[in-house]
Amino acid sequence: MTALVRDFLLRAAKAMPKRIAFYEGDRSIDWATLNQRANLFAKALQNKGIGKGDVVGIVSHEHIEVYEAFHACLKLGLPRVGINWRFSPNEMLYVINDSSAKVVMVQANCVDLMGDLPEKLASEGVILIGYGGEHNLPYDYEELLANSDTDVALPELNQDDLAAISYTSGTTGSPKGVLLSHFGLREAMMNTIINVGLTPNDVWYAPTSSAWITFVLITMNTVNGMTAVLPEGDFEPNEYFEHINKHKVTVTIMVPIMMRRLIHLMEENNIKLPSLRLITYGSSPSTPQLIRKAAETFGCDMSQLYGITEVTGGWTCVMSPDDTRRGLAGEEHLLRSCGRPALHFDVEIRDEKNNVCPPDTSGEIWLRSDCLMQGYLGLEKQTNETLKDGWLCTNDLGYLDEEGFLYLTDRKNNLIITGAANVFPSMVENVLDEHANVVEVAVVGVPHPEWDEAVVAVIIVKEADAFDYAEMIAFCKKSMAKFEVPKHIVLVDEIPKGLTGKMLKKDIQAMFKDGRLSVPWELPAS
Repeated sequence: MTALVRDFLLRAAKAMPKRIAFYEGDRSIDWATLNQRANLFAKALQNKGIGKGDVVGIVSHEHIEVYEAFHACLKLGLPRVGINWRFSPNEMLYVINDSSAKVVMVQANCVDLMGDLPEKLASEGVILIGYGGEHNLPYDYEELLANSDTDVALPELNQDDLAAISYTSGTTGSPKGVLLSHFGLREAMMNTIINVGLTPNDVWYAPTSSAWITFVLITMNTVNGMTAVLPEGDFEPNEYFEHINKHKVTVTIMVPIMMRRLIHLMEENNIKLPSLRLITYGSSPSTPQLIRKAAETFGCDMSQLYGITEVTGGWTCVMSPDDTRRGLAGEEHLLRSCGRPALHFDVEIRDEKNNVCPPDTSGEIWLRSDCLMQGYLGLEKQTNETLKDGWLCTNDLGYLDEEGFLYLTDRKNNLIITGAANVFPSMVENVLDEHANVVEVAVVGVPHPEWDEAVVAVIIVKEADAFDYAEMIAFCKKSMAKFEVPKHIVLVDEIPKGLTGKMLKKDIQAMFKDGRLSVPWELPAS
């Protein structure tokens, strides 16, 4: 027998029935009740003719019901799809149609965001279920549970059966449906718990969105029984601090943009978080300056995670607190690493001919693990380009050093080729981030009549009046090669970002192409 995540829920309900599984503001649910309500919803879906393999989508902010429904899906073998409430109706429809969802569960305050989609979907036979207030959808979640029972017939599940379809964040093009198995989900949850060092006594807070791959992080408490905290809808800084102190959160996760904002508020308002023992962070690269500032401000251990959707999140590498302390104590290069590969992954760096690179040589990061996706939904060509002989080609560029630390240099499609030289934007961003007047920076390649592409920095500064273009260029020249120095710097009030906090560099480049941002040379005709 291979235990799957649905088995862990049942075990938690039996072994620790009254222990709190989730807190959400003043609400909470224990493991026994979570299991019971998941069974009720599973039986209600069966009563509507929904069975193994049918896809269930959800449009919602973060509430307990989201995770009741997810566990119901796991019990029945129903692939679960998160649908970003920030999407336009057309984008929502794309995900629903692409995944062939037969059921869509919608929080009441998200119904209006869907425009005329509910009527269209209902006319096509999609089962629409509302919850959390007045929604005017055909079915109500609480009514379905009230008229159900827990005598649910659980289908046999194999480890390769589909557990979820998680759509990529779309930073490199249209979102792709990533097919994730029950066994991959289990392995990702269990090994992340082990590698981060979470115990059943921890209180875990992942104030992120279940619309993308971090649903794995939010629900991984299932495999060790610890209590998790939900953000009571969505992340809001002041509520975040309140939740940590109210529920005595011991471990949390942040993305860099969130970390910057929280540091500012903590300093401004003298906020203390005495229960925190560990902060994990990831999603997009953090600069050494930010890591140093976070360690000083939060006063607890720090641990960086690197993972991608295509490995069920998987959290491929972990920078342990001990290694972070080494970096803070003077081994500066370690603060630019995302840690050592977790032991449920094989990690190799390969060149353009797929040869394994020696240490300290940059190439594409290849991964092998039980957590690998099964492929991209309906995209055979892209699947075959990404999955090769049991390995996953990440499209991320990086290198391993002699100690086994992984360093991300950039994504392949972010690489700037200026003249005959390759420039990794992240390297330039790391230098600029050290400047005292820089709040945030994105570096992109912009078409240039002489160099093909030119390095351009888009920057948010603390004080616009104090910005000195020549001084900033001179600052860059001290720490980077001549061809890496930005040919132009543009000040902006905001940098486009996706749901995960990653900078949308294609959007930035589009702003130069359509004239919203400008450079002091004429752009070549496209």
